[in-house]
Amino acid sequence: MMKSVSAIQLSICVGTRNRPADLIRCLNSLVLLDTIEFEIIVIDDASEIAIADRVLQEIHPSLVSKIQFFRHAQNRGIPATRNELAQRANAPYLFCLDDDAQLLSASSIYAAIRVLETSPEVGAVALSQTNERGELLPGQPAPASYRCYAPTFIGYGSLLRRELFVELGGYREVFAAYYEEPEFCKRMLDRGFYVVYLPDAGIIHHQSPIGRNNLIALRNGCRNKCFAAVYNEPLFMMLLSIPARLLVYSYKHQRYRKQQGIESEFGAGWILAELRRNYSVLWRDRKALKWTTYYKWHKVKRTPAYELVT
Repeated sequence: MMKSVSAIQLSICVGTRNRPADLIRCLNSLVLLDTIEFEIIVIDDASEIAIADRVLQEIHPSLVSKIQFFRHAQNRGIPATRNELAQRANAPYLFCLDDDAQLLSASSIYAAIRVLETSPEVGAVALSQTNERGELLPGQPAPASYRCYAPTFIGYGSLLRRELFVELGGYREVFAAYYEEPEFCKRMLDRGFYVVYLPDAGIIHHQSPIGRNNLIALRNGCRNKCFAAVYNEPLFMMLLSIPARLLVYSYKHQRYRKQQGIESEFGAGWILAELRRNYSVLWRDRKALKWTTYYKWHKVKRTPAYELVT
């Protein structure tokens, strides 16, 4: 039987698409959380074959009463799915987990909750990504081996204050995928809230190849950085940063094409077309962040140490 809403301390939020085996492994790892009351919210973002029945049959029996399962009729993308997860959540803290990730230990989650409970200036806690032996993988939220402030978290595993996330509007849904976390973290920093990275609090990340495409990651990453510039950057900064990003992208796109021996229609012209197509919406919702926010952003990129309040 589901606990009362007021008793729930943590909302575990998982978006999924076409990865039922990964999702089952992810959910079954949650049995490690044996000293905290939590709910599990899963949204299937229009998998080609509905997966709810299989998942509910194969997860640990103790988890069935904790889970709420929803399905999109059409694919809405990662940012929109995670925004809906946050809206449906009941706990003060969100534990956002990729479907191809799993818990390494309960202590990682308890450590992250402790940070949020004792440090009111922290809006999100970034966890490290590891292999099954607990060894750190490349591509961490910060290049530090100590607990530190960081510019962003990464979507495979993080804890956030639900009320703050919802108040800030969550992720930009027009992004569809890639760069939604750094853009959100800049808006969060503009409000005075920081990200703390815990390298000793790991999440196993299997990095499933299903649904991953390096070219889409490259093109969407540049497009969404340009979108973020229109949304957030002071005008002078925006006028400089978008051309610079297009130049860098042109080089990377050309190099990728040569390395892969492929043709691609997603050059800088595609980015410009996307900017033109979406510009009225981007400009309508534009709210430039403070210059001091970008100064603070560059300061936290130097990973100053974080000390837990006792």
